[in-house]
Amino acid sequence: MDELESGLRDISAIRGMMERASKFLSLSGLSGVSAGIVALAGAWAASWAMQQAGAQIPLPGEQRAGDAWLGRFLVADALSVLVVALACSTFFSVRMAKKKGHPLWGPTTKYMLAALMIPLAAGGAFCGLLLFHGVYGLLPAVMLVFYGLALLNAGNFTFSEVRYLGMIDILLGLTAGFTPALGLILWAGGFGLLHIVYGILLYAKYEK
Repeated sequence: MDELESGLRDISAIRGMMERASKFLSLSGLSGVSAGIVALAGAWAASWAMQQAGAQIPLPGEQRAGDAWLGRFLVADALSVLVVALACSTFFSVRMAKKKGHPLWGPTTKYMLAALMIPLAAGGAFCGLLLFHGVYGLLPAVMLVFYGLALLNAGNFTFSEVRYLGMIDILLGLTAGFTPALGLILWAGGFGLLHIVYGILLYAKYEK
């Protein structure tokens, strides 16, 4: 009986070692919370810009005076949110890696970043095409869908909860595509509120 229990403990230890070797486990829940707060601030800035322009996000096919300025502002706002959110995520991930003694950089990190960045780069390029053609109303939908695809890919190399967040963002993006007038609200929900909830759950499950 003792030998069986010892064997089970050994198997459990081996499984833990394999998981640590194949998964990026330094993703902090505080990264999600900080990214959500930054996204909500970006959504507020976008709402302010639309009030200044006296318009909502231009719907597909609509062209009005000032639309080009508003479209450029919204894209710059979204890019700023992305940069600040990534910086916060990096900071909290580095801190968690040091605290847990996990390696921060290795083959798994490279695979996860590749899985994350390829859809993000494709989505950024597609957003550029929409901006070039003046189709601003679909920008929130495209951002949500491609970001969701990026999370779905990256979830293969980190906590499984990331994949669920990606799936929800894809659904929100598709909804925003069918209802562009709600694009900013859905964008704030996907990038803001969902990140905060996800971050709190991740923190409670893996960091407490």
